[in-house]
Amino acid sequence: MRVPQHIVDLRREELRSLIRRDGFLPVNEICRRLGVSEATARRDLVAVEASGHITRTYGGALADYNSAFASHDERSGRARPAKARIAARAVALMPRTGTIFLDAGTTIQATARALTQRKDLAGLVVVTNSLAAASVLGGTAGVELHVVGGEFLSRQAALMGSRAIKALGDWSFDAAFLSGEGMDAAGISNSHESVAAFQKSVLRHATRVYFCLDASKLGRATPHRVADWSQVSALISDTPPRLLAAHGIALPSSKLLRA
Repeated sequence: MRVPQHIVDLRREELRSLIRRDGFLPVNEICRRLGVSEATARRDLVAVEASGHITRTYGGALADYNSAFASHDERSGRARPAKARIAARAVALMPRTGTIFLDAGTTIQATARALTQRKDLAGLVVVTNSLAAASVLGGTAGVELHVVGGEFLSRQAALMGSRAIKALGDWSFDAAFLSGEGMDAAGISNSHESVAAFQKSVLRHATRVYFCLDASKLGRATPHRVADWSQVSALISDTPPRLLAAHGIALPSSKLLRA
C-alpha cells in the first residue's frame, strides 16, 4: 500500500529536525526513531539531502555545520553549573609555570575564566586557538598568552585549519585541556572535520591530555573521532561513573576526575 505523500513529507521533515538537533545520526538510529525500514530511511535521506542542510555520510547523515551547530553564545548558556565545576577542577591541575594549551569551546572558556582567579601563577604560558578564551585571559597576571593563527570558524569562535595546525609545530605542551561534542565507548568525537584534525595535532604535542566534557555529551557519537580512551590522560566531567559504565566507558579512578 502506497503511503500518502503528506505522510512522507511529515516523516522527512521530522528526519531533518532530528539530524539538525543531534548533529549526526546513523541509519540504524534513524530506522529506530522513525519506525521505518533501512531502504525507506535511505530514500528519505536522499530526499532530505536534496533540499539542503544535511550531508549523507557512510552509514548515516550529518547536519550542515554552519546551519546546525549552535553558536558559541548559544552554547555558553547551557549546563553552566557543571561547566563551572569542570573548570575549577581543570584549573587545579594546571602548573604554576610551564606551557599549556586551551581548546575552543564554552567549557574551556569557563576554564580560562577560572584561571584568571589564580594568584600563584609565575610565568605560565598559555597557548590557545580560542578567541573567546584569549579575550578572557588577556592581561591576567602571571600568564603569557599566545594565540595560534588560522581559518576563523564563527560558530566555534576559534581558529582552525592547516595554518593553525602548522603553528602548533612550534610548541610542546605540558598539558592540554580539550573539549568535545560526544563521548562514547570508542572515545571522544567532534562533528567538524577541521576541529577534529586540529585537536589530533594538539594531542601529538602534549605530554598530558585532559578532556573536559559535561554529562550532556555522554552517548553521543559524532562523525570525526578525536581520541580513544587510551590517548586520554583523564576525563574531567560531572558524569557519574555508573552512567559512563552504562555506555561502555570503563575508566580507572586515576583517569576519571569528577567535577
